[in-house]
Amino acid sequence: MPQPFYSRKHELKVGPRKGETVYSAQPYYYGVISTRQMATQIAEESSLTRADVIAVIDRLVYYCKTHVMLGYKIRFDGLGTFYNEFVTTGTVSTPDEVTAKLVKAIRPAFKPEHTLVNGTYRYSLLPEQNELVKIDFKGGTPVVSEDTGEDAGGSGSGTDDNPMD
Repeated sequence: MPQPFYSRKHELKVGPRKGETVYSAQPYYYGVISTRQMATQIAEESSLTRADVIAVIDRLVYYCKTHVMLGYKIRFDGLGTFYNEFVTTGTVSTPDEVTAKLVKAIRPAFKPEHTLVNGTYRYSLLPEQNELVKIDFKGGTPVVSEDTGEDAGGSGSGTDDNPMD
C-alpha cells in the first residue's frame, strides 16, 4: 500500500539558518474515515448489522475511557496500547517532594504494536514494506519511488502548492 506524501515549504525561525526556506516530506491524507463508515465496512463482512457494530464500538470507547481513568493501559492485539501520559512542570530532588502539583496536564498516548527485527522496528499497523507516492497538486501523475520516496520523474513539480496548508 503506498503512502502519499507532498513537499512542504518551511521558513526556519531560529538558529544559524534563521530565515532560510527549506522543504520537507509530509504525509498526505485523502480524508478521515468515520466510525459510521468503518461500521458499514465491518457489517458488510460479518453477520452483524451496522447498528450492532456501532454499539460495540461505542461500548469499546466507553470502557477504554473508564479503564484508562482507573489507571489501566488498554492493549489491542495487532494495534497497540493506549495509556495516560503526564505533562510535568519539572523535577524535584527527593521522592517526598513529588506531588500532583508537578503534573501540569494528563494526555492520552498511544504506542503502536511492533516487533524488533534486525534492530529495526516493524509496526503491525504498516505493511512490511511501504511504498511512497509523491503527490503532485498541479495535476501530474503520482510517481512511486521504491527506495527513497523521491520523485522518480513524471510531471511532479515538487512545489509546496497543496490544500493541506
